[in-house]
Amino acid sequence: MAFPLEGIKVLDFSRVLAGPYATRMLSDLGADVVKVEPPEGDVTRNFGRKVNGLSGYFTQQNVGKRDISIDLGVEGAKELIHELAAQADVVVENFRPGIMDGFGIGWEQLSKVNPALVMLSISGFGQKGPERGRAAYAPILHAETGLLARQAQVTGNPTQDYSLSIADTYSSLHGLVGVLSAVIMAKNTGAGQHIDLAMLNVLHGTDDYANFALDGARPQAGGGEIWAGPGGVEVMIAGDFKWLWHNLSRRGGMEDPAGPDDALDDKIAKRRAVAAEYLRSFPTYEDMLASLDDMNLAWGRVRQFGDDAFSAPSVEARGILVDVDDRSGGKRRTIQSPYKFSGAQSGVSPEAGAPHRGEHNYDALADWLDKPASAVDSLVESGILVADEAAQDLQT
Repeated sequence: MAFPLEGIKVLDFSRVLAGPYATRMLSDLGADVVKVEPPEGDVTRNFGRKVNGLSGYFTQQNVGKRDISIDLGVEGAKELIHELAAQADVVVENFRPGIMDGFGIGWEQLSKVNPALVMLSISGFGQKGPERGRAAYAPILHAETGLLARQAQVTGNPTQDYSLSIADTYSSLHGLVGVLSAVIMAKNTGAGQHIDLAMLNVLHGTDDYANFALDGARPQAGGGEIWAGPGGVEVMIAGDFKWLWHNLSRRGGMEDPAGPDDALDDKIAKRRAVAAEYLRSFPTYEDMLASLDDMNLAWGRVRQFGDDAFSAPSVEARGILVDVDDRSGGKRRTIQSPYKFSGAQSGVSPEAGAPHRGEHNYDALADWLDKPASAVDSLVESGILVADEAAQDLQT
């Protein structure tokens, strides 16, 4: 089966997560993604355990892409980028607003060499506006949008960040939607688009609790609650306690321990106590789950971070893990594309690996620009193209 985006060329200037995750998905869908790194490399090359110089974090976001390394400060680098942009369908970047323009490779410059180009710019606060120049990482946006304060208010815990880069990954996925929409429009009209995506706007736009803030209402913790099951194994049961008690009393036959004259808080406390005792009383965890299923209650086992997080039966059955080339003769496990098409293919091949910096200076420029090796040699000698030691070893 074919990949949905076969033939689409993507020039990827992005780094860390918000851009690289979007371009990883484009690559998984069949696009030819060429990552453009500066001589110092993407900082995530240093995040996580390294194998053959490639970190786990960098591998997850960049496996399957090709990589060239360009020193934008060298004379002639801008012209090389213009050549590549003229052949590209999509450009992705997540620098602070104005950085690309300063190098002569911003939207105004690149759209002139390729009027059908689609360019995605992800930033914290947008390309225009009073805060366009602010540094913005995911935790900053989590704080600015009220997510952290709300979580503390609902849970009663101190205000702290999530151990998940929600602002980045949500922006990646919304960026992907924007890019695919603009590519379709460009194919139909011949006119490209500049997509200005602010992570601040993304979080507000995807916040299903935003209505509480807009209505001036107190947010309610309606997602679910964690209970201890047999053997101390924890289970998340969806819904608030009122819904749980409704099912325990109506479907589970549990008698109400509260008296008619009890205050509301006392009623809730007594009902919670017998509910907790009931859930712990089963001989096995599986027996408890069977009871929850009988009452049509949605549940989730609280799995521990590590191997246990990938132990649910659906993980292996749906193939979300893939062992890819670790670039040193072995295999390394990473995350596979979640897309399942009925008549198309998606995902990274087990033969794929994460690229070394500048590894594809020669073959990417040959494929995109028909540049012979001698022309690439000249770009290397001039200092426009650079490569790390591992990439150089592969090129000799």
